[in-house]
Amino acid sequence: MDRSGASIALAKLAAPRARFHRQDVREPFPESSSGYAAVVASLVLHYFSWQETVELVERIRAALLPGGLLLCRLNSTHDVHFGAQGHAEIEENYYLVDGEPKRFFSEATTRALFANGWSVEHMAEKVVDRYVHPKWLWEVVANRAP
Repeated sequence: MDRSGASIALAKLAAPRARFHRQDVREPFPESSSGYAAVVASLVLHYFSWQETVELVERIRAALLPGGLLLCRLNSTHDVHFGAQGHAEIEENYYLVDGEPKRFFSEATTRALFANGWSVEHMAEKVVDRYVHPKWLWEVVANRAP
């Protein structure tokens, strides 16, 4: 699911057998008769207030089959090259960056986000060198608890 048609087109090239939907993640999820086996949320959960983020993660959990997998990447509070400091703060670790709201996650908030109804298999803060500057992020692999 992505708002960008161009992003979906690229994703289809990488995973031609996967299902894709063009829409805002805040809209109701596409119907699935049995639930989803896996969801990938790569750097998409940082645009929202804390309450909206918690609700969105719960909606993802509810859409997964028991034992279903969430692969997730979140902006780290150490991600200073991409807005984690020096911007107007909306709420704790949530800033207005170049006119857009952007959340950054600490280890504590990452753990809190997946504390209820999840079995966290992997959680690590990493630096990726995919962009002009190093990007700090959290990688999370979590299963929906039965």
